[in-house]
Amino acid sequence: GLPPLPASRLEAKAVGTVLLLGRDATEANLARSLASPEGAPRWRAVHLACHGKVDPSQPLASWLALAPDAGGDGLLTVLDVFASSVPADLVALSACESGRGKIYKAEGMVGFPRAFLTAGASRLVTSLWKVDDEATRALMSRFYALWNPRDGTPGLAAASALREAQRFVRSQKKWEHPAFWASWELWGLGD
Repeated sequence: GLPPLPASRLEAKAVGTVLLLGRDATEANLARSLASPEGAPRWRAVHLACHGKVDPSQPLASWLALAPDAGGDGLLTVLDVFASSVPADLVALSACESGRGKIYKAEGMVGFPRAFLTAGASRLVTSLWKVDDEATRALMSRFYALWNPRDGTPGLAAASALREAQRFVRSQKKWEHPAFWASWELWGLGD
C-alpha cells in the first residue's frame, strides 16, 4: 500500500556497490549482507533508500519498509535494529522522518539514530520530515560523490559532504525551498 519511490532505485545504483533491490531487499538478505562486509571488518556505508514511518507513541515500532518474504513482513523496526549488528562507518537512512523518535527523560531520544549507533554504526545521515524522492536522490548522489569518491581520491568529511550536497540541491531552482534540502542531519562521530 505504499506509493512507489522511482528515484530510490536510481539513488541506490548511484551510491551502492552491493545492491538489494526490489524483492531482494528483504530483512533476511540485509542481515546476511551486513554479516559479511566485502573483504573488510566494516562497511564503509550502508544506504537504505525506502519508505520510513515513525511512531511517536511507540518509537521501537517505527519502521523502514523493505520487501516482505516468507520469513518476514518487510518492516525493519527500531527494535530489530537494536537487536542487530551494523558494522558501518556510515548509515544513510534515505527515508522520511528517519531522524525522529521519542524523548524519554532518563533515556534520551529513542529512534533509528540511537538504534543504528548502538548496533555499531559510527555515524548516520537521517531526515527530520517527509522528503521529496527526486531531490533526495540528487542530494544523496552528491553526498556520496563528495564523501566517498569512486575514483579513490580522499573524500570530504561527512559533515562537509552533507553541507555541500545540501548547497547543491538548494542551488537548483525547483528545489531551492528548505523543504527539499534542510531536513537532512548527521548523527554520531565526525571524521
